[in-house]
Amino acid sequence: MVHDIFKINKVAVQEEEIKKFTSEKDFLCLSIDVLIEVGSFVCVAANLYPLDRKEWNRDEAILGGHLVRLYKLISATLDQATQLRRETTYIFARLAFECIINLRYLIKHASPGLFSSYVKYSLKHEKKLRTRILEIIKERDGKKLAIETRILDSIDISFKVSGVTSEDVPQHLKNWGDKNIYQKAVDLGLADVYLAAFGGGSHSVHGNWQDLLEFHLITNHDTCTFNSNTDWHFPKAQVLNALSLHVTYAIIDYLIWLNREEFPEKMVSTLGELRDRIFLLDKLHESFLSTKI
Repeated sequence: MVHDIFKINKVAVQEEEIKKFTSEKDFLCLSIDVLIEVGSFVCVAANLYPLDRKEWNRDEAILGGHLVRLYKLISATLDQATQLRRETTYIFARLAFECIINLRYLIKHASPGLFSSYVKYSLKHEKKLRTRILEIIKERDGKKLAIETRILDSIDISFKVSGVTSEDVPQHLKNWGDKNIYQKAVDLGLADVYLAAFGGGSHSVHGNWQDLLEFHLITNHDTCTFNSNTDWHFPKAQVLNALSLHVTYAIIDYLIWLNREEFPEKMVSTLGELRDRIFLLDKLHESFLSTKI
């Protein structure tokens, strides 16, 4: 599987050819191709295991699972971008950026305590649900419904494979690792990325008023009245380029953490060259946009 990294098709990002582009669609198509290439690297990385076995332990699975999630979010982002739907492209891209920050933070500060904090925080909901179901059963004098049995069994399995018990999960646990997502981004030197990717992206995820104004309403500025807007907006290549870049950094972090001896310098240079192509594409796109002002 590791050798598949070097079989991934390289997307040509040629300056002289790109300078002939005449529309945003030209750039979007190329950005989509580059993100497909990046997603291929994620897919390969997500199927790598330690040399002595073909499975992960729990802590390894936390990182590997993030890569699998990231691959699927990239796929969903690409699906919406190719359908020319900016609104939903933003939603999936925002989720992908959060996945990247979580993954890179876990790698940077990898420790049994941090992984345990992540798992316990993730099981807060299961603990609350389990507690409430047991209360309802008690109020019913111990009579248990079939659906309650299934839910409790499912929760018990989650706790078992996670290596913790319900009692291990604190009642009040604000954030895993004692940092919220913004603080994790700052720790990684990604504060500006957070503001760019999470601010507008969060509007789209949560359906905030700004999301309605930008995408779903037509505003009459003279009367401050509104009409519905059911048309889709054209995706922006900048979002895909930024996602491609930061996914590439996450893959590099993961492969370094994995520390498999058969990763030669060629692997690092391959991903570094991919990063440089993304930078070039984004620079040329910005140059194109400046001529349209």
